[in-house]
Amino acid sequence: MGNWKMTEYSIEKLSNDIKNNKITVPKYQRGAVWQKSQKDKLIDSMNKGFPFGSILLYENDNRRQIIDGLQRSKTIIEFIKNPARFFNDENLDEDKINKIIDYFNIVGSRSEIKSKLIDIIKAWIVNEHHTMQDVQRMQYGDLVDEIIKVWPTANDNKDEIKKLIKSIFSKFQDVCANISNMQIPALIYEGDESLLPEIFERINSQGAKLTKQQIYAATWAQDLVKLENTKFDEIINNNRDRYENMLDEDMELEDYNPTELTRKKEVNIFELVFGFGKMISKKYPYLFTYDENDKTKVESIGFNLINACLVQRSANMRKLNINLKNIIGLETHSIEEFLSRIIEAIEYVDKRLGAGTKFKSNKRSTSKIYPLHTELQIVSIIATVFINRHASFELNNKGEVKNLVIDTSMFNKQWRDMKDTFDKNILKIYAMDILGQKWKGSGDKKLDNIIIENYYYNRNVSWEEFEQVLDVYYNTINNERNEQKQVAQPKEPEKLILNLIYSSIFSATDQNDETKYDIEHLAPKNLMKEKILKYSNEFRLPISSIANLCLLPEYDNRVKKDKTIYNDDYYLSKIKNIKEIEEKYTFTIRSDLDWLDENLNEEQFKTAYFNFLNNRYQKMKQKIRENLFKETLYNG
Repeated sequence: MGNWKMTEYSIEKLSNDIKNNKITVPKYQRGAVWQKSQKDKLIDSMNKGFPFGSILLYENDNRRQIIDGLQRSKTIIEFIKNPARFFNDENLDEDKINKIIDYFNIVGSRSEIKSKLIDIIKAWIVNEHHTMQDVQRMQYGDLVDEIIKVWPTANDNKDEIKKLIKSIFSKFQDVCANISNMQIPALIYEGDESLLPEIFERINSQGAKLTKQQIYAATWAQDLVKLENTKFDEIINNNRDRYENMLDEDMELEDYNPTELTRKKEVNIFELVFGFGKMISKKYPYLFTYDENDKTKVESIGFNLINACLVQRSANMRKLNINLKNIIGLETHSIEEFLSRIIEAIEYVDKRLGAGTKFKSNKRSTSKIYPLHTELQIVSIIATVFINRHASFELNNKGEVKNLVIDTSMFNKQWRDMKDTFDKNILKIYAMDILGQKWKGSGDKKLDNIIIENYYYNRNVSWEEFEQVLDVYYNTINNERNEQKQVAQPKEPEKLILNLIYSSIFSATDQNDETKYDIEHLAPKNLMKEKILKYSNEFRLPISSIANLCLLPEYDNRVKKDKTIYNDDYYLSKIKNIKEIEEKYTFTIRSDLDWLDENLNEEQFKTAYFNFLNNRYQKMKQKIRENLFKETLYNG
């Protein structure tokens, strides 16, 4: 058990204790994540005398940890170190600013003059005043001279302007003095240190201040895992990067030593799952979303994937640390073997889905890669492979998992039985789910059903079933996209369909060369918009229909611009063989686009466009069938 007492901290003492490491930060904190607007609001509340909350500290051996109130403490210290950074428009007296402008005695846009004057004042205080002492001792003459350089007509009123400037900044100096002398309420908790994670969770579960993954950082901090295999060094590095980026030199993390972390290679379960998620996200960008610019962001992929591979429902995520400990064990060999087998499942799925995920329409060296699927969809596929390879369990009459055993030393017989079916059908099911938006929404229940009932990806898909999903998608898009001035950018389903079409048409050399490809409109979108605008204001067409899209090499696309491939003489002079372009990229002939040059009324134009779409869509479907259903196409 524990007890607590109420006390107060002066701003100066809080700042000094943190600076001297008498107050530290536990590793499970989020770090400094407040936005500027949140910081400004806190300082404004403090200055106005509004309640702004207390801080909660844990005391042990004359050292204290910040359990709650890190963001407030961090903001207050920032303010004390450099208050000028918090100077904003609210600190300016508008009446006094207007009086200064009156002294300029010039004609012009008053709003522009006012804006420029404010910019000069704000730049002066931020650039010339870096400490609390600078603010309290500020000299106004330099600022007045700077203002007069811009508006020389104000020189005769220099003294009056200086008085007004002094009055403006006197108010800000009072704010600084007020906050510097303020006392901060603090609760000091003394008691069993093992209870801190639960205290942290209870505080932060009220009001959804933290994501559930961030709360796990506290509640899963007790058990340690040692990683010896160098292939998991990245897990260590990801945690080191997180901690290094959480705070600056003002604060120290409790029990964090980068040298010790690298040497011992010991992490708690949260750190293990966090680091693993970062590692696989970076290595497999076509499967998982990866943000290289945010080292502290706690991604959900590691949590979702490991939980699913443990054959646990999404609702059991909170107990992932316990389940990992009980089912796999925390010995080095057991954990490393478990993670290695998950990686093997990831690589297996990555290869099987490559034709749909990695092709040229989703690959640009200068742009960020975004997976075509949702996170839980890909988790369900990878977990299916892992579970069928390594897990055995039973379900009771309530659908609960019983007698679960995970054996990573060998493949199960059930995997050998289903492997061929999985390999032949996984890309088809993957594509149908994306086209049919099967994973729209949270997807938790669908994931639970797939990993526990274990039939979803172990089935044969016929061309008729796939074609029906494709047709529904095609017709829905054509009906929903009523475009005139604005044309939708290609979305995940369009990119996927193009990948499925072109993946077998392009040679291995095409796939691996440096040529960049653009998704292009065969009936160019600007030309289509120009044509449509000549008709009634209500006239709309699905310009971005999948049947109007193709891949073209980036250079060729830029040459032809808004002309069709048949109308750009320069483009035609550059290519060696128009037939090769038609067969490899467009699946058209010249007459397919003749209607764009004809003088048609609105109804005729609409009919011509839909005829073009429908004819080309049939060719695209045939390409997909040839690529995905070779066995049924040639056997019957």
